[in-house]
Amino acid sequence: MMYNAIKSDKAFDLSQFPKGKVSKFWLHIINNGIGEPIRIPMLIARGTEDGPVLGLNAALHGNELNGINVIQKLFREIGEAPQINGTVIGILVANVPGVLLGQRRFNDDFDLNRQAPGSETGIPSSIYVNRLIERVVKHFDYFLDLHTTGFGKENCWHIRADINDSVTRQLAVLQSPEAILHSTPDEQSLRGHASSLGIKSLTLEIKDPMRFQPEVVKDAIAGIHNLMSFIGMTEYVPTCPLDYTWLCKSSQWVRSNEGGILTVFPELMQTVAKGEKIAEVRNIFGEKTKEFFAPENGIVIAKNINPIAQTGSGILNLGTKIEKIPCTMEKL
Repeated sequence: MMYNAIKSDKAFDLSQFPKGKVSKFWLHIINNGIGEPIRIPMLIARGTEDGPVLGLNAALHGNELNGINVIQKLFREIGEAPQINGTVIGILVANVPGVLLGQRRFNDDFDLNRQAPGSETGIPSSIYVNRLIERVVKHFDYFLDLHTTGFGKENCWHIRADINDSVTRQLAVLQSPEAILHSTPDEQSLRGHASSLGIKSLTLEIKDPMRFQPEVVKDAIAGIHNLMSFIGMTEYVPTCPLDYTWLCKSSQWVRSNEGGILTVFPELMQTVAKGEKIAEVRNIFGEKTKEFFAPENGIVIAKNINPIAQTGSGILNLGTKIEKIPCTMEKL
């Protein structure tokens, strides 16, 4: 596939990208310690007609890679001459140093997703996030922040969204995930700050870290096509591979207050009842030292798969106050 000519600049101006084409762009954010630029790779699809701006962001945590593949394949499907109203902006790698180091955090050991809105006079990660927001994110009307779980855990395919907002709730349902978690935006997160700017925003939790998982990547792309149709960017006919999704009005990580060899019993998307045994810890000699039980009824959203668990380690993320809702594609 041939893209429009590669460009690189510190400034990001949508008008510099031709309509009816997909362009590649390197956005220069900061310099490293020897004065070389740290640049973010981006894809920009401008339709022939004006319309909403949809932003996609991958690898804000450097070990969370599925989102990269989602953006790559989505733009292949959009094609060289995008038949869309508006613009799709794909940030392929937000945390370039983290990806190169194979680590969650930025190279100053701070979490980029807890730095918003950042500052021009702050630490490196703070300046980095501030410039990402000021130069790119402020252009968005809609924003999908693509994540996975972290090392030693596995996730179901789920969405974090403020379901008290009717639009973001519908956008979440359009993704047709296995579960939707109500999550009030934290303004220090990128999604939270974008929401405070009036940008309708979701976090997509696309399963597991440090790998490309084709099936969930395919499902996430289908959900994005649904969203693009819903906001009037395309005439794509929405699809819904699931009959229903689980809506979780709250969730909590159940943690171990005993260190040792951890075994977690429930599988992802398994419902558990209050008081049901969910895990046990044994010492290095194989002797059972503690059992753990579900604090309330719920469904397993994520779980720890690392057997070496010191005191305070997560056992599982339990979605609670749950209900099944249909994956309807109807507009509000």
